[in-house]
Amino acid sequence: MEPVKRFVRENWLTLLVLAVLGIAYLFLRTPGTPLDSVAAFDARLRQGQPTLIEFYSNRCSICLASKPTVDRLEQRLAGRAAVLRVDVADPVGRELAARWSIAGTPAFIITNGAGEIVYLSYGPPQVTELEFALAMAKQPTP
Repeated sequence: MEPVKRFVRENWLTLLVLAVLGIAYLFLRTPGTPLDSVAAFDARLRQGQPTLIEFYSNRCSICLASKPTVDRLEQRLAGRAAVLRVDVADPVGRELAARWSIAGTPAFIITNGAGEIVYLSYGPPQVTELEFALAMAKQPTP
């Protein structure tokens, strides 16, 4: 028992940091939109309203840091646009990322009501830019 006590005494700061990081990960990881197939994803895209699609990974630090921003944006868009979160570690997410040629995470795509891409961005979300692109997605296509 003495070696364990000595280890804890000598490494308490490291253990504390690891515990805090573990708890932060549990709170910051993004719950994906439940999708059981690519067809279910396609059906959600064609519901007639603009859609914000976030391709993310829970192993991506930028994705984890972006989660609170995307959460707030999702609350602000309630009823005006759909938000789909696609985990690229999930089999359906991998297939969708390959189909849409997603090169990295986080990636943000905005589609119009017909499912056509009107905006694509990689990196941390710029809320005003996303809101502007969503407003433009509501405009009828000529």
